[in-house]
Amino acid sequence: MIDALATAASTVAAISPWLTEIARGAADRIGEAATNSLLAWLRTKTTGRARDALAGLERQPDSADNQADLRKQLAHLLEQDPALLAELRALLSAGGDRMEQHVTGANAKGVQIKGGGNTVTL
Repeated sequence: MIDALATAASTVAAISPWLTEIARGAADRIGEAATNSLLAWLRTKTTGRARDALAGLERQPDSADNQADLRKQLAHLLEQDPALLAELRALLSAGGDRMEQHVTGANAKGVQIKGGGNTVTL
Protein backbone atom coordinates (compact mmCIF):
# COMPACT_ATOMS: atom_id res chain seq x y z
CA MET A 1 0.00 0.00 0.00
CA ILE A 2 2.64 2.54 1.04
CA ASP A 3 4.86 1.63 -1.91
CA ALA A 4 1.98 2.06 -4.36
CA LEU A 5 0.97 5.38 -2.79
CA ALA A 6 4.55 6.69 -2.84
CA THR A 7 4.97 5.65 -6.46
CA ALA A 8 1.67 7.26 -7.42
CA ALA A 9 2.67 10.47 -5.62
CA SER A 10 6.05 10.50 -7.38
CA THR A 11 4.35 9.99 -10.73
CA VAL A 12 1.92 12.86 -10.25
CA ALA A 13 4.73 15.08 -8.99
CA ALA A 14 6.76 14.23 -12.08
CA ILE A 15 4.08 14.89 -14.68
CA SER A 16 2.08 17.80 -13.25
CA PRO A 17 4.67 20.57 -13.79
CA TRP A 18 5.44 19.34 -17.29
CA LEU A 19 1.78 19.19 -18.26
CA THR A 20 1.51 22.83 -17.20
CA GLU A 21 4.61 23.76 -19.21
CA ILE A 22 3.45 21.78 -22.23
CA ALA A 23 0.10 23.57 -22.06
CA ARG A 24 1.97 26.89 -22.08
CA GLY A 25 4.26 25.71 -24.89
CA ALA A 26 7.32 26.30 -22.73
CA ALA A 27 8.50 22.79 -21.85
CA ASP A 28 12.14 22.06 -22.59
CA ARG A 29 12.77 19.18 -24.98
CA ILE A 30 14.52 16.88 -22.49
CA GLY A 31 11.83 17.22 -19.86
CA GLU A 32 9.10 17.01 -22.46
CA ALA A 33 10.53 13.77 -23.88
CA ALA A 34 10.75 12.16 -20.44
CA THR A 35 7.26 13.27 -19.54
CA ASN A 36 5.83 12.11 -22.85
CA SER A 37 7.30 8.67 -22.18
CA LEU A 38 5.68 8.58 -18.75
CA LEU A 39 2.40 9.92 -20.13
CA ALA A 40 2.40 7.34 -22.92
CA TRP A 41 2.83 4.59 -20.33
CA LEU A 42 0.04 6.02 -18.18
CA ARG A 43 -2.30 6.38 -21.16
CA THR A 44 -1.82 2.75 -22.20
CA LYS A 45 -1.73 1.13 -18.75
CA THR A 46 -4.38 2.97 -16.75
CA THR A 47 -7.99 1.90 -16.82
CA GLY A 48 -11.29 3.04 -15.38
CA ARG A 49 -11.12 5.77 -12.76
CA ALA A 50 -7.34 6.11 -13.05
CA ARG A 51 -7.66 6.83 -16.78
CA ASP A 52 -10.42 9.37 -16.08
CA ALA A 53 -8.26 11.02 -13.42
CA LEU A 54 -5.34 11.24 -15.85
CA ALA A 55 -7.58 12.88 -18.45
CA GLY A 56 -8.74 15.39 -15.84
CA LEU A 57 -5.16 16.23 -14.92
CA GLU A 58 -4.21 16.66 -18.57
CA ARG A 59 -7.08 19.13 -18.99
CA GLN A 60 -6.24 21.07 -15.81
CA PRO A 61 -2.69 20.23 -14.67
CA ASP A 62 -2.57 22.98 -12.02
CA SER A 63 -5.65 21.65 -10.22
CA ALA A 64 -4.75 20.28 -6.79
CA ASP A 65 -7.99 18.27 -6.85
CA ASN A 66 -7.05 16.63 -10.15
CA GLN A 67 -3.56 15.85 -8.86
CA ALA A 68 -4.99 14.29 -5.69
CA ASP A 69 -7.53 12.31 -7.70
CA LEU A 70 -4.85 10.82 -9.95
CA ARG A 71 -2.66 9.99 -6.94
CA LYS A 72 -5.56 8.16 -5.29
CA GLN A 73 -6.76 6.31 -8.38
CA LEU A 74 -3.27 5.39 -9.55
CA ALA A 75 -2.32 4.12 -6.08
CA HIS A 76 -5.43 1.94 -6.05
CA LEU A 77 -4.61 0.54 -9.50
CA LEU A 78 -0.99 -0.15 -8.52
CA GLU A 79 -2.07 -1.92 -5.33
CA GLN A 80 -4.16 -4.29 -7.43
CA ASP A 81 -1.40 -5.04 -9.94
CA PRO A 82 2.16 -5.47 -8.59
CA ALA A 83 3.50 -5.92 -12.13
CA LEU A 84 2.26 -2.45 -13.07
CA LEU A 85 3.84 -1.07 -9.91
CA ALA A 86 7.20 -2.58 -10.85
CA GLU A 87 6.96 -1.22 -14.41
CA LEU A 88 6.13 2.28 -13.23
CA ARG A 89 8.88 2.31 -10.60
CA ALA A 90 11.40 1.29 -13.27
CA LEU A 91 10.13 4.00 -15.62
CA LEU A 92 10.37 6.65 -12.91
CA SER A 93 13.92 5.70 -11.99
CA ALA A 94 14.96 5.71 -15.67
CA GLY A 95 13.82 9.32 -15.96
CA GLY A 96 16.69 10.60 -13.85
CA ASP A 97 16.62 13.17 -11.11
CA ARG A 98 14.97 16.54 -11.25
CA MET A 99 15.76 19.23 -8.75
CA GLU A 100 14.09 22.60 -8.37
CA GLN A 101 14.65 25.29 -5.83
CA HIS A 102 12.97 28.64 -5.26
CA VAL A 103 14.51 30.93 -2.67
CA THR A 104 13.04 34.32 -1.84
CA GLY A 105 13.43 36.91 0.86
CA ALA A 106 16.12 39.11 2.34
CA ASN A 107 19.42 37.25 2.71
CA ALA A 108 17.80 34.03 1.48
CA LYS A 109 20.27 31.33 0.53
CA GLY A 110 19.84 27.86 -0.86
CA VAL A 111 21.97 24.91 -1.87
CA GLN A 112 21.24 21.75 -3.84
CA ILE A 113 23.66 18.88 -4.03
CA LYS A 114 23.49 15.52 -5.70
CA GLY A 115 25.89 12.75 -4.83
CA GLY A 116 28.03 12.15 -1.80
CA GLY A 117 31.13 13.61 -0.23
CA ASN A 118 30.09 17.19 -0.93
CA THR A 119 30.79 20.13 1.34
CA VAL A 120 28.82 23.36 1.37
CA THR A 121 29.56 26.57 3.21
CA LEU A 122 27.11 29.46 3.16
